[in-house]
Amino acid sequence: MLKLQKGSISIYISVMLLSILLVISSGIATLMLNQIKMSSQIGNSVISYYAAEAGIERCLYNMRKDTGICNYTNEPLDNNATYDTTWNAGGYPINSTGHYINTSREIEVK
Repeated sequence: MLKLQKGSISIYISVMLLSILLVISSGIATLMLNQIKMSSQIGNSVISYYAAEAGIERCLYNMRKDTGICNYTNEPLDNNATYDTTWNAGGYPINSTGHYINTSREIEVK
């Protein structure tokens, strides 16, 4: 009878240890998957930023040429990114927001 109890205790301890290891490994796997997803979106963020910068540059170019046209909405670029640019004539700031897939980045020039 005593041998049966020692075996039961060791099985119980091993099951508990395996359960704890499973919880820890599941948590680490979840963190790693989130990091991988975020790192894949960094490229989209950079493209969004440069799309916003393209909107600012276009507005500054038009200001130098005295066309006064600086308000754009969903202006497409060759890489399927878009930008929205707003400017109040005669003053600053110029606001530009770049969009690519599910990311957006905004730039303001004063």
